[in-house]
This record gives sequence, C-alpha cells and structure tokens, in this order.
Amino acid sequence: MESKNSEILLKLESFFSSPNFTSAISNFFGEESSKIEFVDPEGEQPFSNFDEFKKYTDLIEQQLESFIVSEHLTSKEVVEACIAAKGSNNASQFTCVDYLIASTEYETFMQLAYDYSTISNYVPDESTEWIIPNDADDEDPIPIDNEEDEEDVVPE
Repeated sequence: MESKNSEILLKLESFFSSPNFTSAISNFFGEESSKIEFVDPEGEQPFSNFDEFKKYTDLIEQQLESFIVSEHLTSKEVVEACIAAKGSNNASQFTCVDYLIASTEYETFMQLAYDYSTISNYVPDESTEWIIPNDADDEDPIPIDNEEDEEDVVPE
C-alpha cells in the first residue's frame, strides 16, 4: 500500500508542478491577491478574505478533480496517500500537499497568499543585486559588493 501511496503522490506532485496548474495558481493570486487584506492572524479576519479562500478552494477542487479523472483514481485513494504522507512526516517534500492543505485550512491559505504577495512584489535593492558574467553559462551570478575594500582604495 505504501508504494501505491508514493506512486500517487509522485503523480500528484508532477501534476501540481505542470504549467497548467502553476499557471492557474499564478493567475488566481495575480488576480485575487490585491483583494486580500493581511491582518494579524489572531485578530478579526475580513469576510472578503474568506471569499478569496473559498475561490482558492474551488480552484484546487477543480484541478484535483481533473487529476483524479486523468489518472483513473478515486478521491479516497488520493486522500489516503496524502494522509499517509502527512503521517510519515514526508509531506514537506511534496508541494502538492501544501497546496491541498491551503485549500482546507484558512491560516495556511493566508500564509500562501502572503508568500505569493511578498514574492511578486519583491524589488531588489543594491544589497541584493547580482552581476551575471558575460560567460554566464558556466558560472553562478556574483553578488555586487557595494562597499569598497580597504585594500582596493588607492591613496591620494
């Protein structure tokens, strides 16, 4: 049974990593994240946030149903595989489980929405710029050092 659960999770992970799924998630947050008000999780939550949570849940359900049909699985098989992964502490290695949990737990959805908002609104500053060498094929980007080393300073 464990190998069947692993097989289902690997297929689910592949599906959730596909361009169709990632585009659907990106489009959702691109259109809806500006409507989400990020407030203290312990405080009163705006009703509009719950509306966005419901829309996200509907999106995940549609995507999951498509996966179940295409793989000739049952909902029960997918749920059992996810429960087994969560119970074995292997859930963290599967992004698909994170998306599914966010569709069932409001707090997790809000964290996902916040993460998306933070990443999509990120603007690098001088301390996070990178130089990409001309022959970048074989090299990693090099961080820009905006501070002069004392050794590099030429005395006047």
